[in-house]
Amino acid sequence: MPNGLLLLDKPAGLRSAQCVAGVKQLLGGRVGHAGTLDSTASGLLLVLLGTATRLSDYAMKLPKVYEALVRLGASTDTCDASGRVVFRGDSSKTDESAFDRALCSFWGTRMQRPPEISALKVNGKPSYQRAREGEALPPAPRPVAVTSAERRSSLTEGAVRISVVCGKGTYIRALVRDIGERLGCGAHVEELRRLSIGPFRVSEACAPDGLSAGFQGYFRSPREVGSAFHRVLLTAEAEDRLLKGLYVPLAKAGRYVPGTVALRDGLCVEGASMIGFADLMEAENGLVLKPRANVAAGNREVMG
Repeated sequence: MPNGLLLLDKPAGLRSAQCVAGVKQLLGGRVGHAGTLDSTASGLLLVLLGTATRLSDYAMKLPKVYEALVRLGASTDTCDASGRVVFRGDSSKTDESAFDRALCSFWGTRMQRPPEISALKVNGKPSYQRAREGEALPPAPRPVAVTSAERRSSLTEGAVRISVVCGKGTYIRALVRDIGERLGCGAHVEELRRLSIGPFRVSEACAPDGLSAGFQGYFRSPREVGSAFHRVLLTAEAEDRLLKGLYVPLAKAGRYVPGTVALRDGLCVEGASMIGFADLMEAENGLVLKPRANVAAGNREVMG
């Protein structure tokens, strides 16, 4: 089984779990993912294969780009078009300027209340299951980061397209719900598509039903996960020490390459035969790299 990432273009109406199960049935071995998509959404799904599954937590921290069609004038219990309408408002008085102001007000890091109908677990039970059983125990608000949110079309007959760049755990459905609340007219997602995750693009992905014809063109190296993180390109000696589980003085570790993902989300270490992540720690003689667990990945080591 290959070790790396498979780029899938999930269609609307298919669950992410079905896509992952289909890949596992086709290729066998360990299969994971780097963040699911709602069944009503389409777009890029990163499937991790073999020992690359150890990089799942880091792949999930890569920035994501979405495009959504927003429908003003009604809120639903699912925050998208599949749900039951719970509020109707008058969107006729909302113009593009008002919409843009509301949209931009959600930039930055803020607390977001996840949709009650979601896969998030509350006290061990999925939130959607609690909601459908009438249990009033919604998910607690949590911090999310929206790097940018922009209108991509004119506002016509209560519908408008937006693009959003965001971090891990951000619900576009919840963002649109909150925009509708701020405007006072209600809103929900009519269509949602994920365009990219870090350096990976949906334009380079394969539809799940096309995998049987071959997947090599949609396969990516584990090294590409680390390309957006702050990295240390290791010397041969530093690489050898990390693979043996030994600390490495940062000053002697290798060449530093800046990234776009916050350093707190991970420091990538890359050598001739491995890629992984390490903790940066204070020691008596200065900062050192503390290795994380590593596992074999063919002729390469993946540390995660």
